[in-house]
Amino acid sequence: MYIISDLHANIEQLNKLLDLLKPAKEDFLIFLGDYIDKKIHTGETLQILELLKNETNCIFIKGDHEFVWERYLDYAETFRKDFLLKYGSVEALRQYTEKPEQLIERDDIVTIKKFLQPYLNFIKNTKDYYLVDKYLALHAGLQKEQLFQNPIQFSETNYFLRREAMNLEKLYLDKYIIVAGHTYFCKEPFIQKGYIGIDLGAGYDGYLGALDLKNNKVIRSDGRIFNLNKKI
Repeated sequence: MYIISDLHANIEQLNKLLDLLKPAKEDFLIFLGDYIDKKIHTGETLQILELLKNETNCIFIKGDHEFVWERYLDYAETFRKDFLLKYGSVEALRQYTEKPEQLIERDDIVTIKKFLQPYLNFIKNTKDYYLVDKYLALHAGLQKEQLFQNPIQFSETNYFLRREAMNLEKLYLDKYIIVAGHTYFCKEPFIQKGYIGIDLGAGYDGYLGALDLKNNKVIRSDGRIFNLNKKI
């Protein structure tokens, strides 16, 4: 069972990571969200994920980019375009049109939806979080007051949290370690008592990371291994 960091349409690193993991039919892959944006390979990324879903067990977590795209396109919340223009969402459309930024700037939702309908369909099957073994897998994190909520009262804020708003030393319900992406700390996993950050910069020409739950290690897409036994 593996928990995999933000993809951001980096199919080069995704293929390298899958070659290392060699997931079997009985395996579980838990993806932490942000499947597209920042890189241009939107269609190819969704095709790979669709194939994986048919070959092994996949859990897809919703990231902040999924949240914003869905609210913008399905709910016509046009104020979300500031996020889209600032945080790499223009690249998600670049393989479909020569001037993708203009579609967003003029809120051409009808045209954008034609391009991204497979992505919107994909989003409908994502989850806010997933509990497995001793871990809570989610995109960004929990607020301090949510660490004792069961079930978690998930809100928009949870897709965007940064570490300064979280207690990284505290376990969820005093027993689950949070595993998250969203924040790129460096090219190695960020380890705290109650939090493991595995965003290793795939959206910034870095790497993908996968937490191997069985063997308690993080596998980076270039093959480097980070053993966690002495850290958590």
